Amino acid sequence: MLRILLSILTGWILGKERKRHEKSGGSRTMAIVCLSACLVAILSQKLSTVYHFDFFRLMAYTIAGISFIGNGVITQYKQNVEGLTTASTLLINVILGFLIGLEFYFYGIVGTVIMYVLLESKYWKSKE
Repeated sequence: MLRILLSILTGWILGKERKRHEKSGGSRTMAIVCLSACLVAILSQKLSTVYHFDFFRLMAYTIAGISFIGNGVITQYKQNVEGLTTASTLLINVILGFLIGLEFYFYGIVGTVIMYVLLESKYWKSKE
């Protein structure tokens, strides 16, 4: 249960940042993506211990799948490209979900904090 709850919280935190700045991919979307990746990691781990199963295959296809979804978020309007950060956030959510699902909690939490700071840094104003 810890892995599931932590993955939901991780995705929710990053999604809340996106929604607060009126970007696509809000807290529910990011929480679902991170939870899905966590469950894929848990399933992959369990299958590899019971069956002769390639541990990384499900995880690799999950990355390919979310990359396809992320591609749909990216749009171009005249000279502006939008959605790159949201697509990247979807991808990092998958990686964070994998880390948490595989019980690498420290890396998952540190990655979440770093990603949150990176997302927020765009909105920091210099006081000159």
